[in-house]
Amino acid sequence: MNMRNLKNFWVFVLWAFILFLGACSKTEFIPDPEGTQVPYQSDATQTVEQLLTASPAKLFYSAWQKSNIKNILKQQGSKVVFTVFAPNDAAMQAAGLSASAINQMPVEELDSLMMFYTTIGPVTKDELKLRSDNFMVKSLLLHPGLYVKYYDNAESNSQYDLYYYRHYVGLKGEDLLMNGKNVGKLNYLPATNGGLYIMEKAVERPTKTMLEALKADGRFNMFIESQRLADELFLNKIGDDIEAVFGDRLAPEDIMRDYAYNRLYYKKDWGIETPPYPGYTGPNITVSTLFAPTDEAFHQAGFQTVADILKFNERSMDGVFFDENTYSATGAFPMDTVYNFHRNWGRMFQPVTAGGDKTMNNATVFYSNVLRPALNTYPVNIGGNPPVEYAYTMPLEFSLSNNNVQLKVKGSEYPAANVVDTDINTLNGPIHVVDRLLFPKGFKLK
Repeated sequence: MNMRNLKNFWVFVLWAFILFLGACSKTEFIPDPEGTQVPYQSDATQTVEQLLTASPAKLFYSAWQKSNIKNILKQQGSKVVFTVFAPNDAAMQAAGLSASAINQMPVEELDSLMMFYTTIGPVTKDELKLRSDNFMVKSLLLHPGLYVKYYDNAESNSQYDLYYYRHYVGLKGEDLLMNGKNVGKLNYLPATNGGLYIMEKAVERPTKTMLEALKADGRFNMFIESQRLADELFLNKIGDDIEAVFGDRLAPEDIMRDYAYNRLYYKKDWGIETPPYPGYTGPNITVSTLFAPTDEAFHQAGFQTVADILKFNERSMDGVFFDENTYSATGAFPMDTVYNFHRNWGRMFQPVTAGGDKTMNNATVFYSNVLRPALNTYPVNIGGNPPVEYAYTMPLEFSLSNNNVQLKVKGSEYPAANVVDTDINTLNGPIHVVDRLLFPKGFKLK
């Protein structure tokens, strides 16, 4: 590390420490380290399994006994410390997991069920009470074939982490929250080898990507279709420009890969990415937060149909072109800037160094219980090669009105959007539904 980078490193450390002392710290929302650094100590006298035996989670315990979870935990080491989040009998039955259903389930399904509710390491009641944010716990359940951006092991050269289903655990008064949802009164039992939470509701395992969830919902047709057609419009314009220069008409896939790779295409980060070449193993799913505007949100802004949105974008066609000097596509449509705040924290406005470097993406998985004014100073991007002054702070302003979450782009003269539905959980993270578009300051609708 040269002297300049060393200086920037210590400036970063100081700045991060100041953030920690403020209302919201970077470390509040990034994944916590796995396992435990010191021997686990507890005043408990019973193991997790012994606690399960006498708990109101007898259906869960029957599934526990029929599964291979004991052997799976033994593979973690003889002194493994773990925490189990067990739905009680009423919650299991409400989820369709009656005694007869459990008896008929294949062992592999029972293993998945037990691993989904089990995490390595302690998650104590006292730990949760000290936090104003969510405690991210990584379950033992792996989703084969999915890889997320590398976060955890600082000593590793790996470029990715395996996708384990995660739970974001928090408290609201005396209630336990899982992924933003209330799962009943806090009921924690410490064990000699970890801990046990008894929940009054089961946790739904996400099965859809964000794009699949949006399409299945039915409230977001204009949001989806206007972006899909805008991509077509963009690629046709860039294709025309390239054909005029090179004399050849390129396929849209080739343009996206080689000349227009910086655009946030409508499918990007909303699903599972296609491998760039056969045999590739690397990050193929992005986990973040989406603020999805309903069709009515577009109507309120004066767009009655998707055609209205495309006509609005076409006013700025001259700003979209193929730059012969850089051999890359440049420009964007007006609504691209709006959508960028809904789905990517307005990062298209992130500061860039003279050399084109940007600070790295920070974790941005926020369930409804942390959508609070404390997020307004959160560093959305921080770290990497650029000096600390290039850090990118949250561009959205969160507020509460009668306990309802509102948000707007900072400095915008447009009314704040209301979050009207929350915590639609997907493989890509939570979707929150908003009733207005997030227009930046100075945005001209006419």
